[in-house]
Amino acid sequence: MNTDLLRKLCDASAVSGDEHEVRQVLIQTLEKVADDITFDGLGSFIARKGTRGPKVAIVGHMDEVGFMVTHICEKGFLRFTTVGGWWSQSMLNHRVTVRTRDGQKIPGIIGSVAPHALTDKQKQQPLTFDEMFIDIGAGSREEVESRGIAIGDFISPEANFARWGEDKIVAKALDNRVGCALMAELFQTVNNPDITLYGVGSVEEEVGLRGAQTSAETIKPDVTIVLDTAVAGDVPGIDSIKYPLKLGDGPGVMLFDKRYFPNQKLLALLKQSALRSHAPLQFATMKTGATDGGRYNVMGGGRPVVALCLPTRYLHANSGMIAGKDYEAALTMIRELLMSLDEQHVQAMKDFR
Repeated sequence: MNTDLLRKLCDASAVSGDEHEVRQVLIQTLEKVADDITFDGLGSFIARKGTRGPKVAIVGHMDEVGFMVTHICEKGFLRFTTVGGWWSQSMLNHRVTVRTRDGQKIPGIIGSVAPHALTDKQKQQPLTFDEMFIDIGAGSREEVESRGIAIGDFISPEANFARWGEDKIVAKALDNRVGCALMAELFQTVNNPDITLYGVGSVEEEVGLRGAQTSAETIKPDVTIVLDTAVAGDVPGIDSIKYPLKLGDGPGVMLFDKRYFPNQKLLALLKQSALRSHAPLQFATMKTGATDGGRYNVMGGGRPVVALCLPTRYLHANSGMIAGKDYEAALTMIRELLMSLDEQHVQAMKDFR
C-alpha cells in the first residue's frame, strides 16, 4: 500500500461537484506513466495506457459527502445544506473545513448547544440539519466575507488521517479515496500489452453516479472494474447477516446493489484471480445504495462490470476505518485479474448464447 498517496487523497477536500484537489493528486501521480490524461465534460479524470486490445476501465469515484454554505448570518455563523447522504447524529460538534473559491481552507465546527442549556425533552430529540450551524470564530457577516467565504462554498470534514495499531487506517473520505488509491496503484503497476487500460476518477458519485455516466460515454470501455467501499457489519448494533463484511477478511464483491448486477463470467474470473493470488474475498449485497457500476453496466448498450468494495466502518461520517490487509488483498487479486485479461476472455464475457 502506498500510504503517502492514500493520505494525500484522503486529506484533500473534494465534496461532490468540487473534486479539483483529488484530480490534481491523480494527475501528479499518473502523468508520467499514462500515455495520455483527459477529462469528461463533468471533470472525471481519465488516464490511458496502451493502444491495442479490449478497453478495460478501473474506476474509483473522487468525491466525498460534505456540505455547502447556503447562508451567512449577521453574527457570523454559517448555515449549510448536506451534499450526499448524512445522518444528523454523526455531525454535531465535528470540525470541518470550508474551501473557498480561491482554494483557501477555513476551519470551522458544527456547533452544538451545551447540555446545561437543554431541557430533558430537547436532549431526547436529535437536531435536524436545518437547525445546525457552523462556527468559524467570526463575529459578523462582514468578517466571514473578509475571509473569502461565500454562499455556495463547499465544506468537508477536517482532514484527520492516522494509522491505528498495526493494520487500521482512520481518515475522512475513505469513501472513496481508497478506490482512487487502488486505481492509481493498479494503473502504475499493471502492464498488459493485450489490453488498453483506463484509470478513471469519476465525479459526483455521491449525488447520483453522474460522473460514471459521463465517463462511460466518453471511454466506451469493454470491461469495467469498480473500486469502492461498503458497510462493515462487524461493530455492535448492526445486523451482521444483512451486512456480513468484516475488516481484515478481504475486500467484498457486490453480488448486486440498487442499480447493478455483476457479469457472472467476470465475477468467476475475479474469484479465480483471488484463489491464484491467495487473497481473501468476501461477498455482500446492497439494496439501499449503489456504486458507479450502476451506470457503467448500462451505458452505451451495456458491458461486463464487477464492483469490489473495501469493508469500511463509519461510512458517511467524519472518520471511517479500513484494514490495510483488505487494501493489499484487493490490490493483489485485481492486478492478477488485469494481467490475465485478453480479447478472448472479454469476448467470452459478452457471449450470451
